[in-house]
Amino acid sequence: MIRKLSILCLSILFCGSVAWAADSAGNRKDQTVRLGMKTGIHLFYLISAPFVLEIPGEDFTFGLVYGSGDLQATTSSTTGSSSSGYATQTHTDVLTFTTTELTGRYYIGNSFNIPFGVAMYNLHDDNWEYSSTATYELDYSITQFNVGIGNEWTYDWGGYLGIDWFQGGSKLSEKASATLVSGTESSTSKAKAETTSTEVQAFAGVFIFTFGFGF
Repeated sequence: MIRKLSILCLSILFCGSVAWAADSAGNRKDQTVRLGMKTGIHLFYLISAPFVLEIPGEDFTFGLVYGSGDLQATTSSTTGSSSSGYATQTHTDVLTFTTTELTGRYYIGNSFNIPFGVAMYNLHDDNWEYSSTATYELDYSITQFNVGIGNEWTYDWGGYLGIDWFQGGSKLSEKASATLVSGTESSTSKAKAETTSTEVQAFAGVFIFTFGFGF
């Protein structure tokens, strides 16, 4: 909660000072490196809240993005029969979301830009209940190419704020692995557990904020 409030307050502060970013291109050119954070309406950014390390420039900016965070999920299931009685069982998973990206921005004018890059998003579950007889440690990773449109303002006093209005992706590869933790593994359950769904598409987002300070 404290981190989310800090992000909100900083975003309001930066948005209220756009007048200090009249020469964003020149301010970027004067900086050597900058540090920041990334968040927005994007599944992995919301949970992992990644940090950003960038080398800014007048026409291009290149950077590294990394972060990891946990999400607790609880599911319920009913067992038994009408003759013996029904029982409700709960199952709790801690899902770990990890974001790793190589990013770039091509600036068209002072602040308008085209963000692009290669991202690897990883989902890890220590206690994935594949069936009533088998529990697995599951790793799923997807590599994708991202591209979007956005604005980024670099202020006279060193701060910067980027808003990617939209970011889409194209899936390059994906991989899933499952390791039996408990229960009984049949000859086909592991293969089925590692089968990635064709319904998993590249992750996309809107209103993605990147903010921090340059030096």
